[in-house]
Amino acid sequence: MTGTTLDTIELKDLRFAVERAQVHGWLYDDASGEICWMIEVAGAAKRFGEAPYSQDLRPRFYDEVMPLRLNDWRQLEGSGYVFDLATDDDEGDSAPILYLCSHLSLPRSQIDFGARRGNRFALRWHGLAEANWDDDYGLDMPFRIELDIEFAHQEVRFWHRDENEDFEAAARAVMARRGLSDRHLRYRDYQRFRDDPTDENYRLIRTFFVPID
Repeated sequence: MTGTTLDTIELKDLRFAVERAQVHGWLYDDASGEICWMIEVAGAAKRFGEAPYSQDLRPRFYDEVMPLRLNDWRQLEGSGYVFDLATDDDEGDSAPILYLCSHLSLPRSQIDFGARRGNRFALRWHGLAEANWDDDYGLDMPFRIELDIEFAHQEVRFWHRDENEDFEAAARAVMARRGLSDRHLRYRDYQRFRDDPTDENYRLIRTFFVPID
């Protein structure tokens, strides 16, 4: 990766230090059941715009449902996709987004995952962004992100009904049923969607697995 400073978001004429860069998987058994992958790169706060209208803003690039058909987190290596808002903005589909002043879809975006080292992947993400700032500055803003990104965890959600249920075993059963490999995942912990037993979502369990190589 050459031509840029690692761990930096380049957005038009601005440079932001990267505070967080992660990709993770999520699988919800009672919804579509599709294996989904989410990416997020968040920058540190920086002064944006010119006085008297300037303010501190934190850019956050993300896509909650990347259009990748993978059944193992290690398969991120060598994967990627291109998004063009003019042709790919189908209702109901996820899209890569920049949050700066508001959440806006990226007009153009290309994500490429490179070589894997443990649970980290080389990432190159570039394209055009828009920000709800002003008509001149905020349109067609070139951006570039080049860094090593961490695969943080795999989340599996399911509804439990048996008080003695083994949450790890239940989550692995969901993965097996939905075609997601669990060979390189170690169980970490679980959370309830709601802590209040009187809440209707109390039995929705979120289990988390961390990568092992």
